Amino acid sequence: MYTDKLKFIFVFLAVLVLLLCSCGSAAQERREDNYTVKVMLRPEEGVSVEGDSILDVSSGHTATFRLKIEDGYTYIGNSAGAEYDSETGRLRLHDVYAPETIDIFAARDEDVIAFSVKSNNPAAAAYSDKSLLAYPGEVGVFAECPDYLTFEGWSEDGFLEDGGRLVSESLDDVVFVDSDLTLYANFKGFSEYRIIYNLCGGKTADGEDEYTALGSYNEIYAMQQTLESNGSFIKEGYTAVGYSLEPAEYENYRSANDIPGFSNMGGVCKVTGESLELNVVWAKNSPERDFIYDIESVPVIKDVFPGSLAQKTEMTEGAVIKAYVGTDTLAVIPEALDGKPVLAISSGAFESDTLERVVIPKSVVTVEKNAFSGCPELYETVIFDSVCEVYDESFPDTLKTVVLNAQRLPVYSGEVEGSFCVKYERLRTAGDNFIAVVSGSSSLNGLDGELFEELMPGYTVINYGTNAANPSLFFLEAISKYANKGDIVVHAPEYSSSASMGLNEFHAKVFRGNEQCYDIFRDVDISNYTHFWDCFRKFQIGDPGDNSLVPAMHQSGKPYQLPADINKYGDRSVPRKSVRGSFGGSTETFDKFRLNADNLNGIYKKYLESGAELLFSFGTFDKSRLSPSSAVQSEYDKFTEKCAQALDFPVISNIGTYIMDHQNFFDSEWHPNEEGARIRTENLVKDLKEYLLNGDPEKKGD
Repeated sequence: MYTDKLKFIFVFLAVLVLLLCSCGSAAQERREDNYTVKVMLRPEEGVSVEGDSILDVSSGHTATFRLKIEDGYTYIGNSAGAEYDSETGRLRLHDVYAPETIDIFAARDEDVIAFSVKSNNPAAAAYSDKSLLAYPGEVGVFAECPDYLTFEGWSEDGFLEDGGRLVSESLDDVVFVDSDLTLYANFKGFSEYRIIYNLCGGKTADGEDEYTALGSYNEIYAMQQTLESNGSFIKEGYTAVGYSLEPAEYENYRSANDIPGFSNMGGVCKVTGESLELNVVWAKNSPERDFIYDIESVPVIKDVFPGSLAQKTEMTEGAVIKAYVGTDTLAVIPEALDGKPVLAISSGAFESDTLERVVIPKSVVTVEKNAFSGCPELYETVIFDSVCEVYDESFPDTLKTVVLNAQRLPVYSGEVEGSFCVKYERLRTAGDNFIAVVSGSSSLNGLDGELFEELMPGYTVINYGTNAANPSLFFLEAISKYANKGDIVVHAPEYSSSASMGLNEFHAKVFRGNEQCYDIFRDVDISNYTHFWDCFRKFQIGDPGDNSLVPAMHQSGKPYQLPADINKYGDRSVPRKSVRGSFGGSTETFDKFRLNADNLNGIYKKYLESGAELLFSFGTFDKSRLSPSSAVQSEYDKFTEKCAQALDFPVISNIGTYIMDHQNFFDSEWHPNEEGARIRTENLVKDLKEYLLNGDPEKKGD
């Protein structure tokens, strides 16, 4: 007994000593992190220091000096890359962690050497690392050439087209400068483009037969709003339903998707050459005798106020269709009947065993429930985003293709939520061999597209990260239309989201994101999804159960603007260097197995037909949000195995790889910061290369 007590006391003292040592060590580390650093300023002739020229600065802080440049002298620069403000005379050296001596360079005005660069194309960048020299020396010059231009080289004595002399053909170079010099960057190509609208028998409101829109290329994409003259194209007895690359009439094709190069009206398109020609596709209106209608005063929604969702309406006199008595397979509803705009389609108005397609004009604001439910053969509709009140019950379950046209400028232009058009156009113009990663915001924030392409040379990378509320199934199906042999699509969903894990239910946010690329809705079979029309109505006029959905009707439209927070790969590009703050509880588990394998396996068949690869990985998640019993490798393995057993296509990752440390997350447990995005990208590339090298690990031995 006595011996046991001695052993216990000895062990206790040993542990105590270790704790004290570790605390002392930690305290020592904290002291070492809070040291002072000397920074000395050493000015040349013509520069004086106002105040101290030697400062003691706390580590990580900024050293600030005040300079005075004497008359007859010019400030040239300094040896430490410090920031100088010529107006205040302040010189600041940020983030000081080591002793530093800052040499200040100045020269007499008559001795200063001036250097500059010029570009012959405003869409291309040309710059240098110095603009003034105190004495002859080397200067670095840099040129950035967009894909649609060719760099011809640097010249002296003017641009090459003006007789300048070629001195270098390297984008980045070093030149020796001993006298005032301007170097000229020469780019060949065009920086502006045109979209030419051929009106095909129609006219503009001004009576012109053709309309041309101008635009400028940019570093992300050359995109152009195709809505600029929508509504001013007029052809008596016809309705414009879209654009095509070749002249076409809608009634001559079984579907809009069969028309060569068909595109929806409104939204944006990528221009890949100096000009793009679009032909207006017309549909001949059905005769007025095919419609029974009343002229009524109809409440038209003009605004919806968020929160209360109270509506501002305006009583407008117009035609309300009560019945369709035509027998054709195509019904084109005129924009006006009896000289009045067609505003609404009543319940039960269309009951036809022969009707297969219907064109609903942009004057219509209401499609009541069961308006077309009596049309068992209806498979396609053309409709505009003027409609505010429309319901899932408005159309039959047979409806497969929706041509959704815009009649207003987009309200989410320039915003992250309205940026899916960047991803969509990158997809449609990717060419050979692309890799698309489909997920919610864990990929929107958690991929580094540039690094991905560096690590996977020969592939164009598309970050199809969106929002976890959006059905990934929808994007997987849309992408399958453009995927061919050699292309790879990685589905990397947020494990706890039914929408990400294969649910086929729509969400209003799908319309927010794709407001500028309505064409994408033609790429899928709408009959495979639920709540399409209810969600579109919520997008337009809000949802009483979700005040976060600001009605589109409440917001002002604006011409297409490049999203400031999205780069050309589709990554969210805002700075994300910080780490997410603390939160309450670590409670998340893998207990709820949300994977809808049947839906995902159904989409997989489309990839089998095209020869493209569909692979399964996982979205990122903050490990500290998991319950302790779930944050272990055995649970990761169990969940990964469940997914692998349920899916017909390869699971290339273990979810544990993407359950990452808290320090790698920014503003959500799903959103990696920049370091987290780098780690995630490298891990996904590693998994992908392993699969491409060795095949599906689940199929070995079959």
